[in-house]
Amino acid sequence: MSNRREWLSRISAAAVGALAAGGAAQDDLRAKARKNLKLAIFTGVYAKFPLEEAARRIRNDGFVGVVCEYRFADVRFDPTKPDWAAADRIRKALDSQELEICGLYGYYNVVHPDPAQRAAGEARMKVLLENWKRLGSPIVATETGTFNPKSQWLESPENETEEGYQKCRAAIEHLVGIAEKCGAIVAIEAYWRNVIGSAERAERLFREVNSPALKLVMDPCNYFRKEDLPRMGPMLEDIFRRVGRHTVLAHAKDVKESPTGTDLPAAGKGVLDYPLYLRLLAQLDRPLYLALEHLTADDVARARDFVLSQFEKI
Repeated sequence: MSNRREWLSRISAAAVGALAAGGAAQDDLRAKARKNLKLAIFTGVYAKFPLEEAARRIRNDGFVGVVCEYRFADVRFDPTKPDWAAADRIRKALDSQELEICGLYGYYNVVHPDPAQRAAGEARMKVLLENWKRLGSPIVATETGTFNPKSQWLESPENETEEGYQKCRAAIEHLVGIAEKCGAIVAIEAYWRNVIGSAERAERLFREVNSPALKLVMDPCNYFRKEDLPRMGPMLEDIFRRVGRHTVLAHAKDVKESPTGTDLPAAGKGVLDYPLYLRLLAQLDRPLYLALEHLTADDVARARDFVLSQFEKI
């Protein structure tokens, strides 16, 4: 009997120790998340306001970084027709509120079926990459494109082909070559309706275009097709296992089922497993901006508070 009591006591002590260790690890991850993940937002959310007011609102709303989209009620910067006085004015206003420009909005369809539109997008991206020091961030983000002629956000059968992948890779390689020459970074954002639509394809692209000038915008919502939602946890972990290490910027939005596949609403209006997402970001163990998107100015406080509340659930 005494041997049995001793055995049970040891088992109990081991279990308590394991729980304590698990709790300590959880606390450590939560601390890393709070230290390393900084809240940012897309400036387009505030586009209806004059520049100075927009910058004040962004800071007062609790953000320390922005993904710059260059559009405000009273000033715009068009990379295809660069007005550097406008660019300097935007950066000065953001600097005055101690807002870090954590990324530049370079999004365009890199495989657009129309060569003229494709060339225009590439020219715009080239301006951003070559002038990033003046614009405030070396990180210039883009999608990976679709062969659908109607919309850059709709799928196409050609997206899934090897030929389609090779065309996309060639376009990305060209941009990366420009970035390498000027110390910039091309940050791709995968999306299931685009050519790079899965973690597997993203992993392949990083392997084949092996350059420090190619990085990832981490937005896990974009990888989920409707049928993937029931296996969200394992899929999130697989995304980070395959490509998480390449992350230079993270997005905060949401995902939910829709009749056409999935919708991508603001954070807190879908089913993304935010505690797991934040844990996986924290495990990268380095500073990252987490940028809110897909919301309107009147929804900022709700979305921000939702994201902040998820840190407590890590």
